[in-house]
Amino acid sequence: MISLQDVQAAQSRIAPYITRTPLLRVPALDEALGCEVYLKFEGFQVMGAFKLRGAMNKALSLTQEELDRGIVCASSGNHAQGVACAAHRLGARAVIVMPTNANPVKLAGVKAFGGQVELVGTLGSQREGRAAQLVEQEGMVNVHPYADPYVAAGQGTIGLEIIEDQPAVDAVAVPIGGGGLISGVATAVKGLAPQVKTIGVEPAGADRYARSRAAGQPVTLDKVDTIADGTRTDHATLFNFEMIQDKVDELCTADDDHICQAMVLLMTKAKLMVEPSGALPVAAALAGRLPVEKGQKVAFVLSGGNVDPALAAQLLADVQA
Repeated sequence: MISLQDVQAAQSRIAPYITRTPLLRVPALDEALGCEVYLKFEGFQVMGAFKLRGAMNKALSLTQEELDRGIVCASSGNHAQGVACAAHRLGARAVIVMPTNANPVKLAGVKAFGGQVELVGTLGSQREGRAAQLVEQEGMVNVHPYADPYVAAGQGTIGLEIIEDQPAVDAVAVPIGGGGLISGVATAVKGLAPQVKTIGVEPAGADRYARSRAAGQPVTLDKVDTIADGTRTDHATLFNFEMIQDKVDELCTADDDHICQAMVLLMTKAKLMVEPSGALPVAAALAGRLPVEKGQKVAFVLSGGNVDPALAAQLLADVQA
């Protein structure tokens, strides 16, 4: 498991390379979400999502010889952009294995940072298999999107910033895909303020950690079905399962309808373009599934803002109709 000290070391290491995103108090959302709302929007990062934090921390931990061999990752999009951006900044080659149904905004972002893209399958296990081949065949270094301690520690810097900006926060709600974000954030939050409730939110169609908690061990899903493209991971990892078991107080889910409603609410009331995965905590609150109460100060981690413009237009058109 990573420690608070690992997250604090990551904060010092990556500070010159990331944006310290603000914690936004948004009273306009209090009634709809049933609490005092604070938004931690990671769309303000240069590549539009939190993933730069972990990718940068991992890349900065590598030796020059490792960087010269190049880095590879398997990702549905935001980690792909984070790794491509980190590699670009450090002058390294990056091969990014993405799904065939990749979000076009995220795909374009990877290419803009000079990443070499390979499109492979639609499941995380398929992409990870190809990344493992490149490690074996070409000696590249794999930067795993969520099962790497340096990556998780980098993501955890979000938790440090939340507690620094609002020490009186009662709960922190975080999206869950592969599990690295919630592992890092919960480590930071519980390390600094053990009384703060940590809540993880998964899509109802990809609830691998809720099912793993019920089973008492990591599980693999038979299928993944969710609009939240950044969370389409079909299995839980032991690394993050153990972190979640130890440091995350509650797990809940949100369905696609509420995710779409949350995106529209954030666009219209908070003036933020938040992608489906990033809107998960807000969606759970809208659905009445988030275990928070009126008057509590709740920080919602909105993990990214890389929304497909066609999806945003469709959602807004549906509201107007």
